[in-house]
Amino acid sequence: MRQVLALGLTLAFCTKCIGQKHKNQQPFPAEVVIGRDTFFDFGPPFHYYDLTFLRSEGEKTEVERVSLTPPADTCYPRAEIKTVHVGISQPLSAILNDTNPCEIPEKALKAELKRKKKGPVFSGMVVSIQTQCAVGTRVIRTDVLDRDIFGDQKKTPKYTSWSRMLFDKLDEATGQSPWEKPVFPLAEVTTTSASTLESSAMQAIADGEYDMLFGQTADRPSALYRLAKDAPSRLPFIELKKSDPVRPITYVSPVYPPIAKAARVQGSVEFHLSIGRYGAVENTVIESGPKMLWQAVSEATAKWKFPAEDEGKLVQASIGFGLNCAADSR
Repeated sequence: MRQVLALGLTLAFCTKCIGQKHKNQQPFPAEVVIGRDTFFDFGPPFHYYDLTFLRSEGEKTEVERVSLTPPADTCYPRAEIKTVHVGISQPLSAILNDTNPCEIPEKALKAELKRKKKGPVFSGMVVSIQTQCAVGTRVIRTDVLDRDIFGDQKKTPKYTSWSRMLFDKLDEATGQSPWEKPVFPLAEVTTTSASTLESSAMQAIADGEYDMLFGQTADRPSALYRLAKDAPSRLPFIELKKSDPVRPITYVSPVYPPIAKAARVQGSVEFHLSIGRYGAVENTVIESGPKMLWQAVSEATAKWKFPAEDEGKLVQASIGFGLNCAADSR
């Protein structure tokens, strides 16, 4: 009799547990917004921000990413905004590795966040994931530290690892990863197109709807939007200041070396060259000027052409390089 009673109580308890488990389960969200602040200990800029929108389309997922890069300084005051829109042939649940953000325990997240206080952190990602749950809007926070970025370590916590693997997928799908950005820009920052700035997603960013995902930082998405739209363009300039006694009929401008721009090197390069057969440049001799700019001048003048009848002449020339920075950045 006692065995029957014990068995009945056990079954009743298990039934209650199973019922409670199903009661606590929440439906998988149909849309997720992820804010990421990727930070480095070198720069500027020291931070790269992006917002990734994931929308369920049944067995497919629509992915839209908006990347916002703050200006390095007042030499380049215009923020950069790029958007990517792709589709992934997987349901949203698969992209999230079958982890429902609504069911992640807050206690576990808080425990993982304490890791940041247990040693120096030089780079990493601050991740905020926003979604609609049964109880309302929820934002969960994880920190992926430099020690976790390129693979799980012995002490990498569960949800930190989950966040990193999620971004591995999204970065590969969008072709955008802040970890692959060059230390020095390889090209001038171009003005963001009006169509990009006027899209519905950008309008929501401009209205500050997602600022709270990035805490108290001054580089909030809405502020970066305004910098991208309204800040003046200050592109570096290069000009041929002198070419005596004859000027080239084919002029190729030097390329401002990225490392020279980063080092704030500017000024004039003085040189002379000889005109050879058919107006080609035979030799360029640098006389003075910042050494970081010499090679750029030599490579450019090798492509110049002068009138063929000026063969044998010696040309004294000067090329000026300027960063066009605001006065307070010098």
